[in-house]
Amino acid sequence: MIYYHIAGMTIESEYLLPSFEDFSCGPCEANIRLMRTEELPPAGEDIRSGSIYHRRLPNGWFFHFEDTDQQGLYVNIDYSQLRMLGEKGPDIDIWTEWFVRIALECALIRRGFVSLHSAAIEMNGKALAFTGDSGIGKSTRARAWIKAMQSDLISGDRPLIDVRNQMLYGVPWDGKEQCFRNVSFPLSAICEIRRSSSVYIRAMSFLQRRKLLTKQSFIPMWDTETAAVQMENISKLAACATIVRVFCGPSEDDARAICSQLQHGDILKEECDMKAKPGFILRHVVDEYILMPTGENITRFNGTILLNEVSAMVWEKLQNPVSKADLLKAIMDEYETDEATASDDLEVLLNKLKDYGVIEDE
Repeated sequence: MIYYHIAGMTIESEYLLPSFEDFSCGPCEANIRLMRTEELPPAGEDIRSGSIYHRRLPNGWFFHFEDTDQQGLYVNIDYSQLRMLGEKGPDIDIWTEWFVRIALECALIRRGFVSLHSAAIEMNGKALAFTGDSGIGKSTRARAWIKAMQSDLISGDRPLIDVRNQMLYGVPWDGKEQCFRNVSFPLSAICEIRRSSSVYIRAMSFLQRRKLLTKQSFIPMWDTETAAVQMENISKLAACATIVRVFCGPSEDDARAICSQLQHGDILKEECDMKAKPGFILRHVVDEYILMPTGENITRFNGTILLNEVSAMVWEKLQNPVSKADLLKAIMDEYETDEATASDDLEVLLNKLKDYGVIEDE
């Protein structure tokens, strides 16, 4: 048997798991067992989640890929017993290992952990997590902090946070780059990244924090019971953790400035958000910006909306929840105008977009 220890949970396995090498440990009492089986799955209805299919069984689930159900992973209801079909071992295919990672994330959810899509670093014995949409620059900000503040990477993509004591853990299922360490540190803050030429931090309301965590956390929607446990975990973390919205660029100077603001509590008050409704796309045609409906909105929305350059920039910012104060800040950063004029123009634009029904308050 091979043993792995992750975030206080021990796995006893008949297989060598390639990504888990740094988490191996000596024989000890296990919470999770991974064994092999030759039992073929019964027929049943599959629920698709990304590239993986989940087949509901009387006592759990069977995970498999689309092209075959002769290879996959059986899991019981609480994800403590895992049985691998089609892998002889001792080495395991990296794609089949993916099933094991998902099962372990579900087991950890049931133990009070949130798996957060973020890049996490350690600085002065505390963990800091950078989260946000894919491509926003989480890893870039983490690298800037590592260089500027002599900090160290914990996890490049999917660290775990224990909601009970707010400890952050590196884990061995960490995206394509596989950047992680087998360490844990108390969580200092979760920072939602926003690109900006200004450098400042804004507080978030409980509802804003919970929406962010819901969007950026792993939630197994095929398993409604475990998903409900995760939503409870998310609400608890939103209530107790320091979660802020960070506006900055990717430079080391910006990293130092944000670090100083966090340490001194230099954080702007929370503001209400608004957001663009889905089903509209912005096109740049010659010298005009045209906001066009797509999909079902084509039949419900009569015509298009012409926008100028400033309005187009505001629309792009509205693709994520954003406050009027931060939109005004973005306009002031980008264009030479006085604040009173910019504020009046922004008010007119937002009222226009609301009248057209293309944006909404969050």
